[in-house]
Amino acid sequence: MRDHLSIVAALMILATGPLQAADSAELESNRRDDVFYSEEEARDRVFGESLAWQDTVIHVDSSARASLHQAAGLVESDTVVRIWFVPGDDGVPQVVYRVASEVGKHNPFDFLVGLNRERKVEGIVILNYREARGGDVRRARFLRQFEGKALSDAVSVNRDIIGISGATLSSRAVTRGVRKTLWWVAHLWPEAGEVSR
Repeated sequence: MRDHLSIVAALMILATGPLQAADSAELESNRRDDVFYSEEEARDRVFGESLAWQDTVIHVDSSARASLHQAAGLVESDTVVRIWFVPGDDGVPQVVYRVASEVGKHNPFDFLVGLNRERKVEGIVILNYREARGGDVRRARFLRQFEGKALSDAVSVNRDIIGISGATLSSRAVTRGVRKTLWWVAHLWPEAGEVSR
């Protein structure tokens, strides 16, 4: 009986070996590292000028993670969220941005989400992209759909955002990053917008 179990275990290992190798080969064949803009270049593209930026950090503990999930149905894997802003005289930031990092199909990519004083999306710039497919999320036609979106909007692929064929997962990744940014900014400055929907 023991010999029989050893044979079965050996066969299982031999059978899964090619699958793991195939998964690794697929990941490697889909890996790219295209860098399009630095954070500063992307920031200037969205806001059009150099401003005096300050940053603040949210330490994402279990309570903050649970609030985000309960209010917006989103999961935050980062332990730290950094938000950049230009302070206004009244204490409410004039403009805000966050560099979001979301996973497309296999690999994360980074993009800047800029918000105006009304906490609506001012613009999005893809900083880098690390997969062989799905890079069409860089197209202005896709990214412009987010402009003017607020926390109270659906901001959802196939609802108010038209996804890109062949880049479905990356389209959803950008949408997630925008929704998270809207929520975290409202979490920091609730007087400028509602945190929950």
